[in-house]
Amino acid sequence: MTVTQRSLAILLVLGASCAKSAAPNTAAEPVTTSATPRVVRNPDVISREELQDPTIAGTDAMNAIRQLRPAFFRSRGPRSLSNATAGMLQISQDFGPLQPYANLSSIDTRSLVEVRYLNETEAQSRFGINANGGPVIVLLTSRQ
Repeated sequence: MTVTQRSLAILLVLGASCAKSAAPNTAAEPVTTSATPRVVRNPDVISREELQDPTIAGTDAMNAIRQLRPAFFRSRGPRSLSNATAGMLQISQDFGPLQPYANLSSIDTRSLVEVRYLNETEAQSRFGINANGGPVIVLLTSRQ
């Protein structure tokens, strides 16, 4: 073996031994994890647990939704010049008749079990032409 080959062999052995020692010893050192698990929230659903938060529970549905999912109220405005209500956000309690979203102010958050956002396509398939091509917020109450 030449000096160059010997040097290369020594470097490979040293490199391999350093790589092994850099790995953590799992038997001696336990792996620590985060104390609080990451909660994944559905962007289209507000759960009962979120609605029971003390800072939310005493408010009306309008304020609760604005705090928890402000994206529910984002709108691109009417989609028709001849029909000003086309494409506008509406609400439904327990999948009942559609109402203007301003009625959220008169609904107590404590009576809600879940709040669900239906996009234009979902609303159209659930409520037909009554949805006017707009999104719908469905409020599920404890009366069910």
